[in-house]
Amino acid sequence: MARMTTVGPTLTVRPLQYRDLDDLKQWLPEDLDAGDSSQSSTAVVSWLDHQRRWYAPLKLLSWFPHPAPQGSITFVAERQGCLVGFIRVAPFNRTRSTWQVEQVVVNRAVAAKLVITGFMDVGSRLLRHCFEAVWEARTWMLEVNVTHKTALALYRFNGFQPLARMTYWSLMPEQIVALAQRDPDLPNLLPISNADAQLLYQLNTASMPPLVRQVFDHQIQDFKVGLVGTATATVDRLVNQLETVSAYVFEQHA
Repeated sequence: MARMTTVGPTLTVRPLQYRDLDDLKQWLPEDLDAGDSSQSSTAVVSWLDHQRRWYAPLKLLSWFPHPAPQGSITFVAERQGCLVGFIRVAPFNRTRSTWQVEQVVVNRAVAAKLVITGFMDVGSRLLRHCFEAVWEARTWMLEVNVTHKTALALYRFNGFQPLARMTYWSLMPEQIVALAQRDPDLPNLLPISNADAQLLYQLNTASMPPLVRQVFDHQIQDFKVGLVGTATATVDRLVNQLETVSAYVFEQHA
């Protein structure tokens, strides 16, 4: 049975329930503060719609044992029967020693109606509830846009410190086609399988800065793909003609 935690006199933080999705769907995009400018209000509403459609079957599947780490957990903040905000957290690695804050969302209109400070107050209480409720987590991490001052203030107030600066870049299809016209001077390229997990782990460990490596706490199993993930990638490649490739490199700042 999930444990409820009351933080403050009348603000209650508890796990998300199926009945909450009807209330969350009534939230207007312009009233939402997602805590990060890279997470638009439209994306939050889309996630709520997806959560409503999949919550029931996923809840049933969660009763069956499976080797993969549990997906994200959602907690909601409630006051006087009204939902004020919610937070999503998820394990970052297979050993579940590091957890990641995926999203903190506060409804400014509801918070103002209930005379609550808003994003800082509700967000802090949601974060602190997760710190207490998720006993497996030794380390917490998150990713936030450096231009979002409100989110930075929230996370710094609750003890988060900068770990690394990440820059995202991508190649347009036209660039990929142009690059494919040349034969690169590279060794033989072979598909990666679970048999390469130990080599990937060693490469990752050797290239990662010590502090980042300690926080990520990756093990060999983190570089293995489960049966469901393999099946999903195969369907995307064969049916949808879609193949996702992602990687990262570490670069020292000058």
